[in-house]
Amino acid sequence: MAVTLSALLLPVFSKSALAQWPSIQDYGSSGGSGPVGGIGDEQHPVTEPLSFVTDSLIPIPGTNTSTRQLAKGVPPVLLQNNQSQASDCSAVRRSVVVDATENGAQQEMLGFGSAWTDSAVEVFDELEEPLRRQVMNDLFGQDGNNQGFMRHTIGSSDLSYHQYSYDDNGPGFNEGQPDPTLANFEYTAMMGEIKGDVFLFGAPWSLPGWMKNNGLFVAPTVSDYSTSTHFLWNNSLNPEYIPSAIQYFARYVDAFKQLGVTINGVSAQNEPLNYIGGTTTMYLDAVDEANMLLRGLGGLMHQRDVKFMAYDHNTDQPVYPARVLQGAGTDNVDAIAWHCYQGPVADYAVLDDLHLFSPKTVQFMTECSNTGATAGSTNYWVAQNFIPAVQHGASGASMWVMATNEDFGPRSPYGGCDTCLPSIFVNSSSHYEKTIDYYMIGHFSRFIRRGAINHQVVSGNTGTGTSWSSQFWILAERNPDGGWAVVMMNNNPDDQLVTLSFIGSLNHHKPPSRSALHMAAIMTDRDKITALANKPVNPGNTATGPMSKPEAMKSTAMDLLSRSGITTDMGRGRGRRNTAGMGDMEDIDMDGVVGRHIIRE
Repeated sequence: MAVTLSALLLPVFSKSALAQWPSIQDYGSSGGSGPVGGIGDEQHPVTEPLSFVTDSLIPIPGTNTSTRQLAKGVPPVLLQNNQSQASDCSAVRRSVVVDATENGAQQEMLGFGSAWTDSAVEVFDELEEPLRRQVMNDLFGQDGNNQGFMRHTIGSSDLSYHQYSYDDNGPGFNEGQPDPTLANFEYTAMMGEIKGDVFLFGAPWSLPGWMKNNGLFVAPTVSDYSTSTHFLWNNSLNPEYIPSAIQYFARYVDAFKQLGVTINGVSAQNEPLNYIGGTTTMYLDAVDEANMLLRGLGGLMHQRDVKFMAYDHNTDQPVYPARVLQGAGTDNVDAIAWHCYQGPVADYAVLDDLHLFSPKTVQFMTECSNTGATAGSTNYWVAQNFIPAVQHGASGASMWVMATNEDFGPRSPYGGCDTCLPSIFVNSSSHYEKTIDYYMIGHFSRFIRRGAINHQVVSGNTGTGTSWSSQFWILAERNPDGGWAVVMMNNNPDDQLVTLSFIGSLNHHKPPSRSALHMAAIMTDRDKITALANKPVNPGNTATGPMSKPEAMKSTAMDLLSRSGITTDMGRGRGRRNTAGMGDMEDIDMDGVVGRHIIRE
């Protein structure tokens, strides 16, 4: 299977008006002395074409040694002086058109990342100190993944061996050991030493047991939930304790602040429609969530510059966040949080509906798990969820598990995901491994900066969420330095020769088949771009006319060529790689397979 991720940074176009979209300019950061930003901002402009590729094939130990993982590839080149390449017929030709005008400007981006869980804290604690610092740099450093959109659990989750809240002394089955000292805050503080502009948001997997109708932090496992409801099991918030719940959130934010970590966002409950026992859950009705906001939660959070993120669950129940918005008002609700677990795939089109319903409400995809990773197969689950979420209006996206041991733990003894793929496997005190999720997240978090503007892709996206063999998906982000990051996912059996055009400028690029490619091509000289664009598309024109003209096809063209070579065990082409410069076009052989499994270093 194939994925192509491409980032083109072209500081050519003026700033866009975003009157119809919400701003994230007042979204804070968790603090710390670490550097901020990264490649693509005004302090770190990209000055030369770059390309990066991650193959989705999970290497089998001892084989597939050429699998690329965020590997620097041959940069794209202009075809102005290599017009013969524009007529290359060795691959399928595909037209991708990006609306770079103000009309095409959509939501502002906040970032990409994963989640802090107790499993991450425990396995990082096991690492020797130099490796502990190294893995943190790999995740948050400007030379690493530079993750800037991080979730963390308020109390324990299913990725916690010991179950606890910050204020619970629960009886019997409910362990509920309190953690009033917030003993696990140290790593979020260390994160700030490495990256000073992380947006950190928290969610409880359950409020303290004494606030619930059943009095239990962890409800018992029931053999058959098929005919049950949350009313039967009472694993839900007792409305009498709404004032206590409000204070619980305020005290949590204040306690972290005293320890030097600023919480930037909260949701009232992770997956509020999940009441199933055997792990840390709690049912929270939309009416109760709205009441919490109206009775003081919204005000207390805003006094602390904390954004409230409603819902935090799957895309199949869009009525829930709409009810919270209607009940509590947009003054109390800053954002809507969505998860990817609707089967068979998430329906991110509901984000479009929510935007029409409440245009000033920011949206995020805050949780998605990758499972079933096996060597010799392929994996592109991160791209399959990050791309459509952003295409439909999300300002950021976060995967679920950041780090575990090789047994996908530590996790709750009562239940918990035993196949949820992390970004990092910690094997021992002296070794850790990066998975496919690490590299795929990096294609987004490394190159799309906070404050980037997502632009509409007018044409070029093909394939639905369930048509895995024909997906070709594109993101086009204008970074703060004025450049462009264009991310392409090519899940087709063939190489795709792409004519990549901006309304206002034209470019040419070719992603490889069955691979994950991230290409960053940055042009810093507007006059040079304009001179090469013999027939630029004027703002307001459709791309279909100019794109069909031969002279337009040859102007400001960037081409990344791929040809088949040695046959792999997956039946796909592999071949040589040649170099290419801005003035000379040579063949670039790309290869690989993409799917849903682990790439290990």
